[in-house]
Amino acid sequence: MASSAGAGSLLPGHEREFAVPRINPSQELVVSPPAIDGILDDAVWKLANSSQGFWCSLEDRPPSNETEVLIIMDDQYLYFAFRMYDEKPKEIQSTTPVRDVGLGYDDSITIELDTFFNRRDISTFSLNPEGTQSDRIAGGRSAKIEWKGDWLGAATRTDYGWSAEFAIPFSILNYNRDDTRFGVNFLRYQSRTKEYSYWADVTPQNLAEEMGQLTGLVLPSTKGHKAWTFMPYALAGKDIPDKKGEVKDTLVTGGMDMRYQPRRDLTGLLALNPDFSQVEDAVTDISFSYSEKAVADNRPFFVEGAGYFGSRNEYFYSNSVPDFNVGAKSFGRTGRTQFGLLMTQAPDERYDVVGRALYEIDETNSTSTTLIGSRQEDFDNLFALVQFGGRQPFGLNYGFDAAVTDTRDVSDSSVPQGTGSHFRGSLGWRWDYVYVTGTADKYDTDYFPADALLDSDLPGTKGVSFATGYYREMSHPLWHVIEASIGEIYRETDAGKRQEQKTFVSGSVEFNIDVRVTAYAEVGPYRPVSDTRGVFESETNDDRYYSLYTDFNTRSTRYSGGLGYEWGDLGGGPYKYYTAYGWWRPLNPVYVELTAERVDSFGTNDQVVLVTSWAITPEHSLAGRYIYTDDVKFYRLAYSHRPRKGLDIFAVYDDDTTKDWEFSVKIVKTF
Repeated sequence: MASSAGAGSLLPGHEREFAVPRINPSQELVVSPPAIDGILDDAVWKLANSSQGFWCSLEDRPPSNETEVLIIMDDQYLYFAFRMYDEKPKEIQSTTPVRDVGLGYDDSITIELDTFFNRRDISTFSLNPEGTQSDRIAGGRSAKIEWKGDWLGAATRTDYGWSAEFAIPFSILNYNRDDTRFGVNFLRYQSRTKEYSYWADVTPQNLAEEMGQLTGLVLPSTKGHKAWTFMPYALAGKDIPDKKGEVKDTLVTGGMDMRYQPRRDLTGLLALNPDFSQVEDAVTDISFSYSEKAVADNRPFFVEGAGYFGSRNEYFYSNSVPDFNVGAKSFGRTGRTQFGLLMTQAPDERYDVVGRALYEIDETNSTSTTLIGSRQEDFDNLFALVQFGGRQPFGLNYGFDAAVTDTRDVSDSSVPQGTGSHFRGSLGWRWDYVYVTGTADKYDTDYFPADALLDSDLPGTKGVSFATGYYREMSHPLWHVIEASIGEIYRETDAGKRQEQKTFVSGSVEFNIDVRVTAYAEVGPYRPVSDTRGVFESETNDDRYYSLYTDFNTRSTRYSGGLGYEWGDLGGGPYKYYTAYGWWRPLNPVYVELTAERVDSFGTNDQVVLVTSWAITPEHSLAGRYIYTDDVKFYRLAYSHRPRKGLDIFAVYDDDTTKDWEFSVKIVKTF
């Protein structure tokens, strides 16, 4: 069982089926369900169906070591068990002890469930050999266990490698009650061999439609389902800002989030005076950028169901919506249509409304409509978008976007008034290891999506771009991953002047000694936008940009780091950027990450960011952060008590050299 060399090719992934035996039908005690301890000695596993035959899809070959899957179900749970064979079990890697922070390059096993069998809404559940759990529920779900739902997982090391058990309750999954099948795949990462192996071969293109399927499912009804979840909180603090950003000597407040799920495919949220004060601030690098950089939005209201509102910041960027007083959201699906609607009311009489509906034409093609309205102190804005896109089995892919905005009652001179439009079309082809793609787009000067992150130099331009690239993972004596691309970007203004013309080329090689070298070059003129929207400077910048990065110990579970150097001429002057970065896990519960940067561009700026965390126990943790930037120092120390179920407690201390120190305590109860 240890080796699968010579196993030969498998069936196409979509032809793999796994029938699920059902135990204890009608609540008759036939056999006890498995104890989720990672040890596969329960008698019930003798009734399970099993399957093997994993495949390294990215490298198109059998894995070095085999994996065995067992599956059963009862009225409440799907149960999975795995035997991961390894010829060198002492070299199995597992260091991550904290749930839901990602398992990195630990050995791991992942279950992928496509509960609507649409090849889009895919939930994942993962374990490493220490039994650390990580998951991602399709569509987006907040992190609190009582909120998103709990599942059980455990793992143990064995003389043949390691084993794992999962118990996934139907109550945390969204599905159609009458379905009898789920899409499924199982993914194993083996750290020692750097192999990703799949039960259903998804090809080197990693095609979701090539997932296999679970058959013979008998899905429970919503009878007895917990429809309501409440999450009230209380917050007290010193010198912390309120929702308007005004710092209060003493602030005592409270609020509540409510979640209503009347059926598996419909969810509603209501947030009353939600607290965003302890959401971790995003820290961006200080490298050169002509436009604002996007940062992740970690606010729970926007995380929940985020996938139903699209993924392009250019159309909806949730960070554009400020911390609000009241928010409501609903998302779900009916048949082939998924939908999302949210509304918020913020200080200064601001209102934002977002609605989106997506229709799944088939597994690989869809069309959607998005409407966004924003009423602000300085203007009213309406945005409408229609999208169509997909791909064909033979490799052709395509997309088309058409958007229009209408802005009224404008009192801010920087905001355009009236109607503006935007169009984008793309066409490409993808083979197993090579792709080509082309895009054409146009932005009116008065196109103004208020709740989006749109580069300031796009209104009043039209452009085309072309790129071709190569990506391959392979078993080679010298390297493991090779990646390369080359392309051209051309834009011109409505006045017919060239705004941008860039030629770029990139390449990356990850060697088998766990060293990755990445190089990038981009050259060509760039005409900056002036202070007036859609009006560009008379002179162009002769931009030249080059970068070289080297990463060391790239697949380590203990420590890794790298060095980067960027240089050229950007923004009308010489440019240099230096960075060094690394992370270290001296003990499994302790994590340290350090980044240091310097940029020379019309002056010199430095930034150092140090982040540390200590998982004292699975429920108690400490975290710290230090930032030095432009001679200002920031400090943060945070404690959290997050039991699997029960009362959450957070305490945060913040200090910097420009203002008084801040301290706050927050208590959250979910039921």
